[in-house]
Amino acid sequence: MDNRVKFYSWLITQLSRRPMTFAEIADAWMDATANVYREELPLRTFHRYRKCIESQLGIMVECGGKADGYRYYLKKDPVECDEITEWMLSALRLASLHDMLQYHNKVMLESPPHNSEYLEDILSAIDKQYLLKFHYATPFGVEKDFALLPTFVRLFKQRWYVIGVNEKEEVRCLPFDRITFMETVCKKHPLPAKIKRQLNPENYFDGCFGIMRMEEEPIEKVRIRVFYPEYNYIEEVPLHDSQEKVGEYADGAYREYTLRVRPTRDFLQELLWHGRNIMVLKPENLRQKMIAILKDMTKSYETGECLNGE
Repeated sequence: MDNRVKFYSWLITQLSRRPMTFAEIADAWMDATANVYREELPLRTFHRYRKCIESQLGIMVECGGKADGYRYYLKKDPVECDEITEWMLSALRLASLHDMLQYHNKVMLESPPHNSEYLEDILSAIDKQYLLKFHYATPFGVEKDFALLPTFVRLFKQRWYVIGVNEKEEVRCLPFDRITFMETVCKKHPLPAKIKRQLNPENYFDGCFGIMRMEEEPIEKVRIRVFYPEYNYIEEVPLHDSQEKVGEYADGAYREYTLRVRPTRDFLQELLWHGRNIMVLKPENLRQKMIAILKDMTKSYETGECLNGE
């Protein structure tokens, strides 16, 4: 990761703590762990980075007046800056930490998302409404050329995805790690208003657990029972934003929760990951689907055969 991207996350972290003058920012950057090459920060470069932070992350780095000592502070755009911004910043900080570990062997981290270096160019293309052309490998190993007008990106389980529409205005969701080559077509391609309203993080993934939308699966109110001590973990890290505790057994053996989700395959996989510690109670058709999956898993272990139906 180059210094400019590390600088974005570093500056946002610093200014979220307190306003700073340019001189304070430049001095602090020289001593920052993220600045592994100890590069100076010219004023012109600082202003260029400010514009990039605003256009790509929806966060404005503004300067106060004389009464405030000309200190810079953060101002978030309520339209552009949403939860995806926080995911982006977390991923950028993680990638920056990995880069620094070459020099400071003090922290053990998970691997950063593959092909994170594409993030800045994709965000720039979204901002400028430019078309992207990819050389892309499908999950089945077939390589193909792909053109996409990107609308937003999503980070899920250590994997970056770009969501957009192809030339037929069909929605596509592509993981970065399957991209083998990418180029930007520097010509504006405005989205139709209807697609623009639909294709944003709040609307498109409404009720989804992860990256799978599966429109054939309607959003349902799912009730689960979680046994001790697992419910402590899912209260610390909820399964989904809609998770709500609705009941507790008297002796603390289990608690029950509801979630407003599409019961997509990745959601079922998450439930299965918790093993015997989570049980689906409602709706009944989902409970029966989980029972069938568990029976097939048992039979697969007994026979060594694949029973996933794919």
